[in-house]
Amino acid sequence: MENITSEVTQEIQWVRLAQGGDTEAFGQLVRKNERRVFSLVYHLVRRRDEVEDLAQEIFIKAFRAIRSYNFQSSFSTWLSRIATNHCYDYLRHERASRVSFYWQMGEDRQRDLEDNVQNLSEGQLDHGEQVVLRDLVGKLLDRAPENDRQILTLKELQDFSVDEIADILKLKPTTVKVRLHRARKRMLEDWRQWREGK
Repeated sequence: MENITSEVTQEIQWVRLAQGGDTEAFGQLVRKNERRVFSLVYHLVRRRDEVEDLAQEIFIKAFRAIRSYNFQSSFSTWLSRIATNHCYDYLRHERASRVSFYWQMGEDRQRDLEDNVQNLSEGQLDHGEQVVLRDLVGKLLDRAPENDRQILTLKELQDFSVDEIADILKLKPTTVKVRLHRARKRMLEDWRQWREGK
């Protein structure tokens, strides 16, 4: 508990220094949060080749806006809000290249997906099958609408609480719960449609 308190105190000190223009202190904040930001960007955008550039843009935005950080939420929540909004803006501009749902995919892409998960129905999952399952989840996320992908990534992959997600997305917690329920339901329906061969 004491270790967590000292980490929070250290982070607050870095934030205050960064708010005064100290780039070294901000660099410490970047190092502490870069894995989370990279992961969040990858899971929202789903384009490995864009992750580094988008993460860099997010950290630049955060540095420029750090004086507006008011300590009402954790720094990682504040930074995740910037990252989520930045990715959402990026996706809005890239709508034309968005991947479609399974039943809208071409036959070749459907066949590739089916080949990757064929062994999952045979019972226990060995390491290779776990890799395939993660691939399936990734493909389902690829095809999910942006709003679903955003909320599922924050909850299931980034492990934010409902309240933290509400803070990041500027929504009420009840709205987050409803959107999570609907996103999970749609993803499950997408998976069922694939299983039934529709």
